[in-house]
Amino acid sequence: MPSAFSHAIVGSTLVACGLPRPRATLVALGAVLAAVPDLDVIGIAFGWGLDHPLGHRGLSHSLIVAAGLAGLAVAAVRARPPERRWRIWLVLAIAAASHGLLDALTNGGRGVAFFAPFVDTRWHFPWQPIEVSPIGVWSFFSRRGFQVLTNEVVWLWEPCLAMLAATWAVRRSSDPRTPAARVPGR
Repeated sequence: MPSAFSHAIVGSTLVACGLPRPRATLVALGAVLAAVPDLDVIGIAFGWGLDHPLGHRGLSHSLIVAAGLAGLAVAAVRARPPERRWRIWLVLAIAAASHGLLDALTNGGRGVAFFAPFVDTRWHFPWQPIEVSPIGVWSFFSRRGFQVLTNEVVWLWEPCLAMLAATWAVRRSSDPRTPAARVPGR
């Protein structure tokens, strides 16, 4: 799995780029929804192994849970106008689903149960450029954790920064209030 930092960065970037003028609350929700599936590691305390449906990368990483979490988030923020709710739900669902997608791009673990609880199979993508992050706070703040973060800067943080910059540039150029968007002769 990528680090919680990277999951949050990707989730917030998806919301910031996926919604026109998103409120800070929604961007923060994107970060939280993208990171929260890893709370499933508490299953270790209950004796749930990694292959247990509620174990790491199990049900909490599924697409149906991502959709459900996004629905709860939209209800909690009371998105207005109501016509925007479906778009906010979709973008938040993508942010939440990004967690499992990123985990499937890592070079470790047992795969992701994208279709739990209906299918028990766990998947990895054939291309796995992201280093798997150590589990646990003390394990993360180590030489290995630093190597993982360095890898994530290349594969996740820089693309997020590029995506944010491109979104900002497009929005700025299409905003009629900015000088860059004004066409001479109009």
